[in-house]
Amino acid sequence: MLIGFYSALIIFTLLFIIAAFFFIRQFVNKKVSPYNLNTIMLGVLSLFMLIVSGIYSYDFYHLQTGDQKTAGGSCEITFVNGHGRSIDTTEVTIENKVYNIKSSTYKDFPDGHYQCELTFLPITKIVTQIDIVTTGKKGD
Repeated sequence: MLIGFYSALIIFTLLFIIAAFFFIRQFVNKKVSPYNLNTIMLGVLSLFMLIVSGIYSYDFYHLQTGDQKTAGGSCEITFVNGHGRSIDTTEVTIENKVYNIKSSTYKDFPDGHYQCELTFLPITKIVTQIDIVTTGKKGD
């Protein structure tokens, strides 16, 4: 279920390393001005990749230490089929907050109202676990 999270972490970290390598190489090369448009754009790209990698790394740290946030109570579960144009998503609404599970793991679970508890990562809000405590009205 977290394969997208791990993939994003690896991809953004690799992109940061590559962009940072070329950015540093621009400064080592004395022939290129630091105010060159390519150097500026490479610096912006490196900064963006550093921020995104930092966000995913922070959540990865919390995933490994088991320090995740929880939300629970009356929840409404709805499966949204992407029909091949987007990712299949299971939406869980708890107290007017929507948590998305970007996979078809829970697609066979009937839509409806339940008492449930979610475990999710602090920054990206990626749901790592959902526990259904009691079932309520189905098919609303």
